[in-house]
Amino acid sequence: MNFSAKSIELKTYLLAATTVILVTFPGWAGEVYLNNHCQRVQPGKDTLNFRVDFRRNIESDGQRYWFAMARYADGAAIFCLTRPNYAQGKLIAVPQLQHNFIEEIKQENRESSFLITVRHGNGWQVPMTQFRLNLDSPLQPKITMLKQWRDTI
Repeated sequence: MNFSAKSIELKTYLLAATTVILVTFPGWAGEVYLNNHCQRVQPGKDTLNFRVDFRRNIESDGQRYWFAMARYADGAAIFCLTRPNYAQGKLIAVPQLQHNFIEEIKQENRESSFLITVRHGNGWQVPMTQFRLNLDSPLQPKITMLKQWRDTI
């Protein structure tokens, strides 16, 4: 069979588009869901599923942990600390972050320090707060407010 360069490019493009589409649909392979107590669940089994959107490995006193942020359908997030593979999950004791809208999360140079920006609502002129979350001792997290401002977009 004779294929032109155009047909090969088209097939490559369609394959790439298919891959992108598969990644964006909830419940596909690779997506992880947690309940509101940071326990891993199967998608669609419970109405309180949170999709894991951020996860980092941290280590403290020779113990390995996973730090994860998972979002509910409305965008509100929970912050979890688990053992690897989402075993023994629990909510992190940081009420300033739990069940808020997270604009941004960045890992700092240290493995266990994160800059987290909370968006306090939707729309224009929304108050924003940036926190530093220190998980050097993951079972006793330390949170510091760094700055506050209003979103001008």
